[in-house]
Amino acid sequence: MLVNFSNASEQVLPRDDHVMSELSDGSFLVFGGFVNGSRTNELAKFSMSDSGNQVISAQMLQENNTQGNLPKPRASHSSTCWNDKLYVFGGQDDDNNKLEDLWEFDCASGAWREIQIQEGDVKPLCRSGHTAVTYADKMWVFGGILELTKELNDMIVFDFKQMKFVQGE
Repeated sequence: MLVNFSNASEQVLPRDDHVMSELSDGSFLVFGGFVNGSRTNELAKFSMSDSGNQVISAQMLQENNTQGNLPKPRASHSSTCWNDKLYVFGGQDDDNNKLEDLWEFDCASGAWREIQIQEGDVKPLCRSGHTAVTYADKMWVFGGILELTKELNDMIVFDFKQMKFVQGE
């Protein structure tokens, strides 16, 4: 089924190499990727009809912006949701640098915050082109690319309750 949507008040532009994660209410968030050939840090929310088979609204939560406490524009990153918060990890910035940062977007407050890795804690390698899922109160991240010819074959784990990366469990 092809779903078409229109929203007169907001326009979500076509994009690629972005992420999409589902919230507990059945809506989903789309973050980053390429829009008109440039990396972005836009955040959009899509809501579904009660029957769940039709998009009824699309709303921009954040326009492309490099000011303030926001994740850099990026593509080839991963995301997942936990407790109605979006978590965005890694990717590649406008200078083609691989990223190792982790950001949290709180849907209730509409605020971003960077998750700081403490001295002595597990620190993931920077990467792009990886995947992530939420399972058992953890974000599981697999693979990706470290360098042009160096694909990763590792599993890193972020524990939401401890708010830190841990050894794979």
